[in-house]
Amino acid sequence: MIVYHGSIRNFQNFNKETVVQNLSNDINTIGFWFTSNFDSAKPFATGSESVIEISKSEFWENGEPKVIQYERAGSGFIYKVYIDEPNLKIFESNTEDSFDMFMRERDEFCDYLGAKKRNVTWEDGAILLNKEEANTEFRKSLIKQGYEGLLIRKALIHNMITDLYCIFSQESLLITEVLPLEV
Repeated sequence: MIVYHGSIRNFQNFNKETVVQNLSNDINTIGFWFTSNFDSAKPFATGSESVIEISKSEFWENGEPKVIQYERAGSGFIYKVYIDEPNLKIFESNTEDSFDMFMRERDEFCDYLGAKKRNVTWEDGAILLNKEEANTEFRKSLIKQGYEGLLIRKALIHNMITDLYCIFSQESLLITEVLPLEV
């Protein structure tokens, strides 16, 4: 199966250090995220990155140049990736939103600010207190059930409908092509 991954960064292999994904709802650390088509991966390949460099115009009192940090806008890359048919937990429904189904299942592992007052969920816009732990426990739960990732059918992301794939291990990912995004 071919999927697409957009990133501002250029890398040769998927690993937790090189892949930084900017996903909403604190789901980015569940695994490696992909879209089913090229166009829906594009928004993930645009944005800004932090740049640290020696200033040419700002100096300390002793004449040494200051080290400055700023955000630089840019475009990155779309990775065309081959995945060898993993066993995926599929979130799909004809009667309800597939992304909502996925988030409600993940909510079982989440601790939201104010949860002691009532049953707070992701839809309440509450602050997630245990992002890393919740994502790790959710992933472990799916792995224990025999899944290597998940698929959210017909998800609305960046005003586009696409299938979203999340793969838990970088070992099954083969980059077949790296396409620079021209904005």
